[in-house]
Amino acid sequence: MTALALLAGVPVLMWVVQSVMLKLHSMPLRWRLSNEDVPDAIRTTGRITTQLGLLSVILLYPLAIGSDITTHYGALLPRDHTLRLAALGAATAILILTLLFIIWLEYGCVAVDIHGNPRKRLRRLLMLVPSSLLGAFAEEFVFRGVIQFDLQRSTTMPTMAVVMLSALLFAAAHYVRKVKRYWTFPGHLALGILLCVAYAATGHLWLSLGIHAGGIFVTLGVRPYLRYRGPAWVTGASIFPFAGIPGIAGLLGFAAIIAWKAQTF
Repeated sequence: MTALALLAGVPVLMWVVQSVMLKLHSMPLRWRLSNEDVPDAIRTTGRITTQLGLLSVILLYPLAIGSDITTHYGALLPRDHTLRLAALGAATAILILTLLFIIWLEYGCVAVDIHGNPRKRLRRLLMLVPSSLLGAFAEEFVFRGVIQFDLQRSTTMPTMAVVMLSALLFAAAHYVRKVKRYWTFPGHLALGILLCVAYAATGHLWLSLGIHAGGIFVTLGVRPYLRYRGPAWVTGASIFPFAGIPGIAGLLGFAAIIAWKAQTF
């Protein structure tokens, strides 16, 4: 499949660049993608390479299937009444996560703890909306606008099978590079299911974009002001509040409501 071939090239590119950078810094090569114990220059180069790789997938896919960028993504972002679903999705995600954090505060699962450099907090606050939108657009274009679109286009799999496979690829992509924790994978999978259901139910990216951006907005926004106390099975970890059981249940419940309303499954 065209999309999977393009996506598979991203970690290969990341590994090649990582190897070059390690060699330039006289460090041993690594078979695994990892930023552990490396200079900031290697970390920064790795992040840039990842973003450029994903951007390449976004730009090359329409051309690979005989379309063009404007036509392909224009159809996935129609300029009509469906645009309101982006606002609805964002508002719903923000409301649900805000209520969740309020409940956790009440029961001591998280605590108010303003930490970090004040200047850094201000910069994070000013970049909160752009970061939320850029993060959501990048991942939605790749995993719904390319991967899920291509699976629906080039296979005869049932819609639910496409959703599950797309969600699995979305979750797995977050663990290509070595991370501190892997038990958060079910949370990423549940998030992927929600976003894939939103796309499959509407046929465009507005709803999934709104949900995704709203979720990033809250989780990044509260990070400098709250300290997670746990237990982890309730609150998830760090910026993964959806990795706990309540978060996973909420994501899957939200997906079930969308599927039920759309009646496409």
